[in-house]
Amino acid sequence: ISSSRTTLSRRGRRSSEMRGKRPRIGADDSNVDEDEHGIISRPATSPPDALSNREKLSKVCDILGIEDRRFLVLPNDGFTAESMDSEARAMQRGKRIVRVLTAAICDTVSPSNAKFKAEMMEEPKNYSGDFTRMLANAGKLIFFGMRSVRVIVKSLLATSFRRLALKDILKIESEKYNQDDHVSSMVQKKAVIGSEQYSSLRKVFGVLQNGHDIPKQTYTHRIDATKLGTAVQFIQQNLCVKAGAVRDVSIAGHTFRDMPVYERGGKSIKSLLEAYRVAFVEDERVGEHTFAEITRLLTKRGESKCGLST
Repeated sequence: ISSSRTTLSRRGRRSSEMRGKRPRIGADDSNVDEDEHGIISRPATSPPDALSNREKLSKVCDILGIEDRRFLVLPNDGFTAESMDSEARAMQRGKRIVRVLTAAICDTVSPSNAKFKAEMMEEPKNYSGDFTRMLANAGKLIFFGMRSVRVIVKSLLATSFRRLALKDILKIESEKYNQDDHVSSMVQKKAVIGSEQYSSLRKVFGVLQNGHDIPKQTYTHRIDATKLGTAVQFIQQNLCVKAGAVRDVSIAGHTFRDMPVYERGGKSIKSLLEAYRVAFVEDERVGEHTFAEITRLLTKRGESKCGLST
């Protein structure tokens, strides 16, 4: 073993002499030691931990050949998480340091490769805040916009989200308007999307993307005829018939022929609705909008007086 080490050492020295070179680490060899095997060592330098963050980055700049150091504006201990969160200037300075160093590293790894450099320099984008604002604005258009606008926005959301996810989104957005009871009631109704309506809205999106206008409403629902009967019965029992006047009335898919016309006698639809709610339990009566529609179709304002037209 000893003889083989000596042979390797001699071969190493001989090859160096033949090339006319001698292994070097620095220009100054006064402090360089070489052991019996030709291994070169240097005195230990100060540990990296003894350097400030700016000094460490300066050494990185030396290695990468960055001469302009004006971007190295930072505290000795670097930017803390607190300063990054609370100070916009600290965040911008930190990002600038990273950008300059990243650009220099890209030029070192793959010189003159603009595509590689552009891809590595591209910052990751976070659109969570923009996404939240987009949903809030979509909710405003659904709750307060015209019908055509509502249909367009709903069709876009129905095509983008699963129905249950969309249901949760609209529920969250509608709860922002709970302070006003009247507004809340209106918003809650428009925030509901059933399975049939959801399917129809997805079809509407296909029509719109092909450049056509919004089609007529394709999702419909039929109200229980028994409930409609309670509303008609209430009007017949509480209002007077206008002599000689009949109508054919179509309500929620049900057609009633030769229905007499009734006179409200100065009563408002709101007061009639309140009395209707007292007369029938919830499971037996129609909703507010349906009752108002039936009342308008079957009644006429005012009351008949002898010798006067109504």
